[in-house]
Amino acid sequence: MCDSSDPDRSEQSDSPAKRRRKGEGGGDQAGTSGSGGGNNVNNLQEVGSAIFKSAAIIAETIQASEEREERRHREMLSLHERRLQIEESKAEINRQGMNGLVDSINRLANSILSLAANSNQPPPSK
Repeated sequence: MCDSSDPDRSEQSDSPAKRRRKGEGGGDQAGTSGSGGGNNVNNLQEVGSAIFKSAAIIAETIQASEEREERRHREMLSLHERRLQIEESKAEINRQGMNGLVDSINRLANSILSLAANSNQPPPSK
């Protein structure tokens, strides 16, 4: 369809980059045909510079995104570890509570047996 390397077709392009270049040049097209390659090199340098800046911005954005993702991952791991610690603490508290309850029941049972044994003995003689 349209070959962008064709100088006649590229000058007629309505791309935003082409319009910017026309606007920066003051709209004066007379200087472009006289010098030949000088303007072309300048345009290539501008395009290269713009591409380099865009690539740098994209790289920084990707790096920042990966750092945020890594930070979220570490936070999630920390949350999971904390949740496990809380569950272990809760289980230990429940174990201690059960052990305390069993000890109390055993003491109560021993007291009841002791009381029953004392009440079955004949009263001491005077």
